[in-house]
Amino acid sequence: MKKRVVVIGAGLCGSVVSTLLRNDFKVTVVEQSRKQRPLFDDVDCPTGELNTSINRAQGLGGTTNYWHNALIELDADDLTKAGIEPAGMTPYYAKAWSFFLSESELADCNRARDLNRKSVEQGVSTVAHMVLPQARHNVWELANRRNPGDGIDVVYGHAERVVASAAGGTSYVEVKGKSGLERIEADHVVMAAGGLATPVLLANSLGQPSAFCAGYHDHPMAYVAKVRLRPDSRLKAISCTATRSAEVRAGLVYKSADLKTVVYLRPAIDLRLGSITGPARYILSDLRNDPFSPKKILMLLGNLEAVREAILFKTRSGFRGDYYSILILGEQTPIPTRGVQLSPGKRPALNWHVTPDELASYDASVARFFTEFDADILERKVLPTSSWEFRNAAHHSGTANQFVEHTRDTSLPFFAAKGLPSSFVCDGSILRAAGIANSGLTLVALSYRLAELMRTLA
Repeated sequence: MKKRVVVIGAGLCGSVVSTLLRNDFKVTVVEQSRKQRPLFDDVDCPTGELNTSINRAQGLGGTTNYWHNALIELDADDLTKAGIEPAGMTPYYAKAWSFFLSESELADCNRARDLNRKSVEQGVSTVAHMVLPQARHNVWELANRRNPGDGIDVVYGHAERVVASAAGGTSYVEVKGKSGLERIEADHVVMAAGGLATPVLLANSLGQPSAFCAGYHDHPMAYVAKVRLRPDSRLKAISCTATRSAEVRAGLVYKSADLKTVVYLRPAIDLRLGSITGPARYILSDLRNDPFSPKKILMLLGNLEAVREAILFKTRSGFRGDYYSILILGEQTPIPTRGVQLSPGKRPALNWHVTPDELASYDASVARFFTEFDADILERKVLPTSSWEFRNAAHHSGTANQFVEHTRDTSLPFFAAKGLPSSFVCDGSILRAAGIANSGLTLVALSYRLAELMRTLA
């Protein structure tokens, strides 16, 4: 008889891990709801604007129901900060790329990457190579196509806690569904509920209902300026390159005080700053997943400039123009005061504030960008640093670090939950650091690694 694995969460990691293990274990996936919908109000966030509308969702496939992953590797420094031996990730990154792209598609993207690097890497900055597949896959459906095999049971409900086996007993996951509490027995448990839900699950499982889950980090994002470029500026060529199956975007990376900032250029109509300030600056992305919100519709109607520029960006036609908005994403370090606070009977509260030192680092990096590309920029309008309106990028990371024992070689203890035998964590919550890179590709790579290790337990 096969051993039983319960995977909590059917998002990016949960979908990949469960389909990779289906032929070696009896796999059950716990997912919150049959309905595919964003999660708006299950977390309080008194310290900053929380990006929820496209980056957190429930239903099979999770976030990928709404937003495809921007694929980018962490470099060696980022991986080392994250507690991962860089050389050991190479084969798993290869698997992660092949999960999303064919060999020929990846080759096209790599050619665009090499041209971008050749264009700008003689200077101060380096290139962040980001690939956005044009086909937006629901990762649950994609994983089942990539990894077919034995059936996977799906239980809908909220995972309340994992209960480790006592002597001679059986471990189980306690799930609250429409019919009440259900126990799902398990030989092994994989927690892949995401960077905000997994630490809550871990704390409740370990009898810590009032825990503060420290070490949170993300990539705070803000529009900081608009520029008019020379018609022949090299910045236009690298900002967006379309291949047959993907878009390749190059961000310009600077490091100040050991923190990275990446600068992206997005097409604009002119130098007016109204479209990159105020709550409507991301309005089309927000409205897509909450289309009947009167508040957001009014915001949309009140900032048509932002709508026009969003359309330029979505259709790629604006990348042939001369005007661009400057969007930055900054690196955060795990600190004891930033994290998720649990309170019995209340929603978890997230603190993700940008520290003064981080802000100073971002400011210095932006200044270096303007210095490096001064000859390419004909005009600029720059927002004062004190007016930068940060929003988190919803790559919620680092919140499980107090519950796991890392090993740099990503052996099984890297994923193991302390105090919960035969339980493992695989999502953004175990990343000690993430530089300025979208974490999705790295998480898929780690999912392949965990599945490989767990097969030895079958």
